[in-house]
Amino acid sequence: MKTKLIFPLIAFIATSCTPKSFVLGSKVFCFDTVVSIELYEGKDEDVKNIEEILKYYDKLSDNYLPRDITNVYTINNTNETIEVSKDLYDLLKSSMEVTSKGANYFNLLAGSLSKRWKESLSQNQVLSQNEINEELDKLNDSSLSLYPNNLIKRLGEAEIDLGGIAKGYTLDVIKDYLDSKEYKHYIINGGSSSILLGEKNLGDGCFTVGMQKELPGAYFKAKNCFISTSSNSEQGVEIDGTVYSHIINPITGSAITNYDSVIVLSEDGYLGDALSTSMMMNTIEEIEQIEKDQNVKTIIVKDEKIVHKHVGIEVFR
Repeated sequence: MKTKLIFPLIAFIATSCTPKSFVLGSKVFCFDTVVSIELYEGKDEDVKNIEEILKYYDKLSDNYLPRDITNVYTINNTNETIEVSKDLYDLLKSSMEVTSKGANYFNLLAGSLSKRWKESLSQNQVLSQNEINEELDKLNDSSLSLYPNNLIKRLGEAEIDLGGIAKGYTLDVIKDYLDSKEYKHYIINGGSSSILLGEKNLGDGCFTVGMQKELPGAYFKAKNCFISTSSNSEQGVEIDGTVYSHIINPITGSAITNYDSVIVLSEDGYLGDALSTSMMMNTIEEIEQIEKDQNVKTIIVKDEKIVHKHVGIEVFR
């Protein structure tokens, strides 16, 4: 059995807009990555507040460890009706609503299926169809219900996993905070998979966003948006000539995606994150319809080529 580790396909680099002496920033490890904060206006306390927002939602969405608050791990370990914070309630509600906004391959209850695949691929093994069917039965027999007063109830064995949406949702919260301060010039880089861009304070205000690895020298320009990317190269493994991804199809149970990478530019971080994940299983025709319906722009990469690009994005080389 031939096994090959796949390295990242897409990397983002957003250029700074002022000399470093005027940048307020820090780096925080959360959501299993390093999130960098760069503010080109504001105060030190703003950086601290953003750090706290990141750490807080990292704890809320953690499905692997118990924390000092009721979080996703807590929910996954009970079938009782429990009260959660309004913040977690709203995060779960948004995660359930994205399917009606085009993310039809996003399912917050696919956590057990995803874990099973990760464990198998870590041992260079592919799940059998029987194993996949077992997990799909769990998923189809499980549910999450939301009630008034922040009450929720998970039924069944399938576990919640918000990994495909939590970071983007958190960037939405940070965007609301920055808007409340009337700040416009910033970059919050969530480890390339989720980026919040404000404006540069020079020229046309656009940042240069580099696409590296398989598309060396390629870049596009953007401002005032969220950039979300999903890639089978992030944690993918090639076994016997087939690339298996950490992105799992919750309908078929497959770990094989249609594309190498999907990049989404959106006005909402949570939606962009969910769509970039879901679109890895969509057809190009479906993606074009979602672009129209949800006012998002996408770039699709397959076999080191751009196979789809929204007309509103210009890629330079």
